[in-house]
Amino acid sequence: MEKRSRNLVYKPEKVRLGQKELLVWERDPEKGLVCRTIPYDTMVLVYPEVHDEKTGETITPEIHDIRKDMKGSLIIWDLERKMFRIDLSDQKESAGTVFIRLARHIPFAFLGYTPWIQIQNDQDFRQMLKMIALNKELNR
Repeated sequence: MEKRSRNLVYKPEKVRLGQKELLVWERDPEKGLVCRTIPYDTMVLVYPEVHDEKTGETITPEIHDIRKDMKGSLIIWDLERKMFRIDLSDQKESAGTVFIRLARHIPFAFLGYTPWIQIQNDQDFRQMLKMIALNKELNR
């Protein structure tokens, strides 16, 4: 049986790139400031989701269309097909800037929205995992 997606939404106070993981600092009503982590080696697909001011629509750009000035959220899908939506709209660094910096830490993930492959589709997801595993094997 395939694992189904779960969505986690973060509205962080700050986001930092660690040695091996993305650090997302979020305010918890009971615990105060809490650090959530997303390990780089678990990331399968990463892309910004941004508001297009011209059309008023939310867009998910492909890798060649991503710019530093893009404001919005960072979407991260992991090996368990969990989706993390990190709302960076109130952050000093834009979603585009964080994406570009993060991309340097995750050489084996799919970067930018990929219209030719849908992570929600079981067969596509398995294919993505196979391609990542092959890429890791070839680059040992």
